[in-house]
Amino acid sequence: MARLLITAPDGSMRSLPLDQAMILGRGADVQLPFPEDNGLSRQHLEIAPAGSRWTVRDLGSKNGTSVNGAPVRAPHVLRHNDQITASRVLAIFEDAASSTHQVTFDAHEAPPGPERTILTSLEKVLSKEGLAAGGAEARVAWDTPARVLLRAGRELAERRPLEELFQVLLNLAMEAVDADRGVLLALEDGQLLARASSGGEFRLSAAVRDRVIVDRASLLVRDVGEDRQLQNRQSIVLHKVHSLIATPLQADGRVTGLLYVDCWRASRSFTEEDLELLTVLANTAAIRIEHERLAAVEAAELRLRAELTQAAEIQRLHLPAGAPEAPGLDVSGRNVPCRTVGGDYFDYFRHPDGRLGVIIADVAGKGLPAALLMMGLQARVQALAESHASLATLVGRLNRSLVASCPANRFITLFALAIDPSSGEFTYVNAGHNPPLLRRAGGGEEELAEGGVVLGLLPVAVYKESRGTLHSGDCLLLYTDGIVEAESPREEEYDLPRLRDLVCRLAREPAAAIVEAIEREVEVWTAGAPPADDRTLVVLRKS
Repeated sequence: MARLLITAPDGSMRSLPLDQAMILGRGADVQLPFPEDNGLSRQHLEIAPAGSRWTVRDLGSKNGTSVNGAPVRAPHVLRHNDQITASRVLAIFEDAASSTHQVTFDAHEAPPGPERTILTSLEKVLSKEGLAAGGAEARVAWDTPARVLLRAGRELAERRPLEELFQVLLNLAMEAVDADRGVLLALEDGQLLARASSGGEFRLSAAVRDRVIVDRASLLVRDVGEDRQLQNRQSIVLHKVHSLIATPLQADGRVTGLLYVDCWRASRSFTEEDLELLTVLANTAAIRIEHERLAAVEAAELRLRAELTQAAEIQRLHLPAGAPEAPGLDVSGRNVPCRTVGGDYFDYFRHPDGRLGVIIADVAGKGLPAALLMMGLQARVQALAESHASLATLVGRLNRSLVASCPANRFITLFALAIDPSSGEFTYVNAGHNPPLLRRAGGGEEELAEGGVVLGLLPVAVYKESRGTLHSGDCLLLYTDGIVEAESPREEEYDLPRLRDLVCRLAREPAAAIVEAIEREVEVWTAGAPPADDRTLVVLRKS
């Protein structure tokens, strides 16, 4: 059965089997209500069966629905591990394929005969009377390992934090062999780090350590006084060690740590049975520790995924939700991040003199670092746009404010435009960005390349402002390099000439249709592969 793994706005998670159509939203009358999330519409989206598959459909919500970062504009067929985002709610779709494993039981068979069958029970194993009838020695020899391993199974089956799990294992080991001291070391990034200890400070023999870690051997010294290689070592003499055991922690064929116990009492020498018991116990515990470690990593990744998804939603809300009102201009833009969050940016704003401002930018790099720089850029643009400064002055101020916050390996390319919607007259500054394409209604073509260097590198950079006019029927395309550098399965770039040809064919279409057609052609060119870089487009047409 398919199911949803839902992360709520408060970070809590739950698993929900899918057996019927469900509506998610802020309203109390839906099957999946999240009234605390004001970014949701009352009926935001619907998840419904479609034959043997499941689809998600946006119900005309205010803030939209996305799957794997792409907006949902029509019913979308869900695939395993698809991430559905609606405001601050994340739902991961899991398609549990029907199992191919079958077990068949033969009926009406006679039960096995007693001649070669041995029957026992847990109670019988744990009771002294039910153990081998070989006298007290036999009972003791079997009773201790059986009880230790059964207790270990119970203790290790419980979900515990890793630090607590380390101490539980050490306690079990010391009790199992009646040790005086013990320490458990985990191998992390090539170093052995003590994770649990009992009996004070430890000074261990490097020879013992290397034998266990390198040779993957469990080591027993019954009486250190009889071992010439160890009897004079400082680690042994300092702690008056009489007998010791060291065994590796192994999981999936690799050593993950070391378990060491010793005894200073002359009356207690560890035995071969003790060595075998600790070897089995250490191996069992190592597997449990590794599973717990992987579970902790997975939980951290789920939290990070949820946080990134919420960050992506916040970032999306900072991008324009629609086209600006500009009589005389037809405007449309779109941003598609290559990861959950991205470093591309576009925006519209009003200059104090009434002109429409259009910004498109590309932060070098991808992912969260680029997204953080993009958010900082967006805040600066909004603050500086209210000034009466020229466009060149505005970009210069942006550059100086970004120099201090851009790491040495980061920079931002940017194109800024200020246009009078009625007359079509515009000014622009290009700060190292891909030159926008201006397609004239009469068939000519221009590139808007004048301006200056990229932002965030040189605090004294000077920017030049250029002028032009958008006449009736002219089309201006702003884009980031994720468009022209999109690669086909044969690793061929989509490139600028193809984009020019497409704009030439589409120049008379509405702005939104041009954006849609470019996105569609790039999708075909890449054979539907996930974007390798953020892709952003803005189109302006003069009516």
